[in-house]
Amino acid sequence: MRTFIAIELEPALRGPLLKLLRGLPPAEGVRWVTERQLHLTLKFLGEVRDAQLSQVCDAVVAAGSQVEPFSLRIKGLGVFPAPRNPRVLWCGVEDPTKGCRRWVEAADPLLAKLNFKPETRAYTPHITLGRSRSSAGARVLREVLETAPPLETEQMQVERVVVIESRLLPTGAQYKPLATVSLGPS
Repeated sequence: MRTFIAIELEPALRGPLLKLLRGLPPAEGVRWVTERQLHLTLKFLGEVRDAQLSQVCDAVVAAGSQVEPFSLRIKGLGVFPAPRNPRVLWCGVEDPTKGCRRWVEAADPLLAKLNFKPETRAYTPHITLGRSRSSAGARVLREVLETAPPLETEQMQVERVVVIESRLLPTGAQYKPLATVSLGPS
C-alpha cells in the first residue's frame, strides 16, 4: 500500500486554507487539493507491504518518543521547483523549534533499517495546495502566487503524527489513517 506519515491540521489552520482554495478558479491543467487532502507530510514512504506495516508503525513510535510536542503555523505561499515554471503551489509552515525536521531526523535512520531511503534534499515543511503538469497550469500557479492575499494562521500544537494510506483514484488521492502516534516519551 502507498503510505506516508503526516501531521493532520487543526480546524484553525484548515479554515484559512479552505477559504483560499475555494477562491481559486477551476483551471485546466491544475489539480487543487480537497479539504480531506490537506495535511503536512513528514515522510513519504511509497509502497509498504502489509507485513511491514507493524515495523513501520514501531519506527514511527520510536521517532515520536524522541520529539516533544511542538507548535507551528502556516505562513506564506511558495512554489516548487521555481517561480518561472512552477509545478506545485504550497503554503509555508513556520516551525520555530524545528519539530518537523527533528522528527524526520529521528525517523530516517529507523526507517532506513526497513529499506526506506532517507531524503537527500533538506526537509522543507509545507502544505501542498495544487499541482500542475502543463504550461497553462504553471501560469495559473504563478498568478495565484503573485496575487493571493498574505496567508498567516494562528499556532497549532502538534502532539501526534499519523501513518496514512494513500489510494490513487481518477478523482484524486484518497487517504485512510492507519495509525496515530503521540509525540514525546510515553
